[in-house]
Amino acid sequence: MLAAVLEGVRQMELKDVPVPGIKRNEVLVRVKACGICQTDYSAYTGRRTNWTPPIILGHEISGVVEDVGDEVDSWKLGDEVILSPVISCGECDNCRLGLGHYCRNGKVIGGEGQKIVLPGGFAEYVAVPTSVLYKKPANATFESAALSEPLAGSYKGMIEYSNLRLGEDVVIIGAGAMGLLLLELAVAGGAGNTIVIDVVDARLKKAKELGATHTINSKEVDPREAVYDIIPNGPDIVFEAAGVLEAAKLSFGLTRRGTRVNMFGVIIPGEIPVSPAEIHFNETRVDASFSVNPRVMTKAISLIEKGKVDPGKIVTHRFNLTEIDKALEAMELPDRIKVIINP
Repeated sequence: MLAAVLEGVRQMELKDVPVPGIKRNEVLVRVKACGICQTDYSAYTGRRTNWTPPIILGHEISGVVEDVGDEVDSWKLGDEVILSPVISCGECDNCRLGLGHYCRNGKVIGGEGQKIVLPGGFAEYVAVPTSVLYKKPANATFESAALSEPLAGSYKGMIEYSNLRLGEDVVIIGAGAMGLLLLELAVAGGAGNTIVIDVVDARLKKAKELGATHTINSKEVDPREAVYDIIPNGPDIVFEAAGVLEAAKLSFGLTRRGTRVNMFGVIIPGEIPVSPAEIHFNETRVDASFSVNPRVMTKAISLIEKGKVDPGKIVTHRFNLTEIDKALEAMELPDRIKVIINP
């Protein structure tokens, strides 16, 4: 089969590799769509170091069952499926606490967060255990289905951790893929004002198309003044989804008493000045959200099936697997939101 193999920093090579064999409890999936996540790109550029070459990246996957192991009776050839990248043991203390994404014996398909990284979706086929499979809704495209995982992560952050309530005002800093999925959920969840902050007009335009009540280009105006012009009393929820320290710093500058702040996007080392006293006296609640679990995967897929959200709307660039170099170059484009590989 054809696969894009990362051999080293900025060394992505198209190779003919063996089709993976399957164990008794596994299935072979023909990959139909795979998103390029920022974590994939960080591995490619060398910013992410918790991987060992050679490796096949890609953890946002949808496809079709091509073969099944001897002990598999719940899936059959031709089934259209969505994959969750997290494989947990179900027995360690973290798993027993419902934190399977922090499993002490865990594995991850083409992504990060676990010590063991299995071959991912930048290939024609991927072998996975049945525990990570979900049925693809018939009304969903393979592209939308592949983005169930980032949608699930956004659901965990917006709905479960930051507890969005009907009519609340939400500020999202960053109009990339994750920021716009958070926006779709905020709109679907009945938020009041939804304000998106970014520095790229094309991304802000997409935010308006997806239902943002207001957009702010922080290169052109003071974002804090602009937010408080719209919401004089300040927002209920602030999401940092830009992945830079300056956005994290801005998040705390937008709070009022009782604001819930979610550090959702910053994954790079660094520090920002924060006043514990202000957090205390303002009763600011600080949350973060990382990875996914079966519950939020199920919730996200249900939202897609019911037509409440469509993650496929954020796709801006599409490439065949043979065009992996162009796909990676597209990750640098200012108007890029989501890049999809169609093997």
